[in-house]
Amino acid sequence: MKTRHLVLLVLLSLNCSPASKARPSGHSYSALLSTLRQAQATPAPPANSKGVVYVSDFELHVMNASDSTSAGVPVSSEAGSTNLPASNVSRSQSRTTPQSGAATGSKAGRSIWQETDLPQTRASKLVDFLSLSLLRALERAGYTARRSKPGETPPARGVLFRGVFAETDEQNHIRLALLGSGAPASQFQLYVGVQNLARADQPLYEIANPDSPGLQPPEGKAPDNRYGPVITLTSYAPVARFALDKEPTEEQVQKIASDIVASLTALLRANPAALAE
Repeated sequence: MKTRHLVLLVLLSLNCSPASKARPSGHSYSALLSTLRQAQATPAPPANSKGVVYVSDFELHVMNASDSTSAGVPVSSEAGSTNLPASNVSRSQSRTTPQSGAATGSKAGRSIWQETDLPQTRASKLVDFLSLSLLRALERAGYTARRSKPGETPPARGVLFRGVFAETDEQNHIRLALLGSGAPASQFQLYVGVQNLARADQPLYEIANPDSPGLQPPEGKAPDNRYGPVITLTSYAPVARFALDKEPTEEQVQKIASDIVASLTALLRANPAALAE
């Protein structure tokens, strides 16, 4: 009996040793993404589902270091890149350098990325995390949520969320954001469109003609190559704007995802026929 008790005590002491203790609490980016993906893997539409909402990966462009004639490339977590129209970005200004953004000590929360991540990696993490956060927020609000993968033919029915990361320049023009360009604004302007898939597709935005009146830089100043092209937003579908720090935390992205879903619910409540067939 004494020998048996001794063995039990040894086993207990091993289990309680520092080497076997659980890791400190606190979700890492990868752990939180895993949780979000698991929640989306087997969605269970509630009995009072409000409808099917598809979420496309939002468009976030990154400064392209390999091609001086390209303003940037849009990032998707699952798709390849597509070049923007030609721009006069110089090779020295198109190097992928970390985005400065706001001071990290000015806000609390878990960062979406690591300080050592290059802009392409940062953009992929942000786009992926936002899509998954939107899916989770939609399901919690009673919608049936699906992720629309890049290149897929959209279904004939339902609602599609799509968005683009932009920012304003010194002349208050809306421009495509270029992650890694070092543009001075501390926030992105996230434009989110709601499309009724039963109707004809309409673009969320269009690239403005750079030769249009009012789009040239002030006299005596060279073009500011830290920004993407000027864009004009569509007038064919509801579009909402949300501000997001350029050094976003997971909590901020999740809050915006909840706000986006709340705006959809408010839209349907105020105008039930807005997305009718």
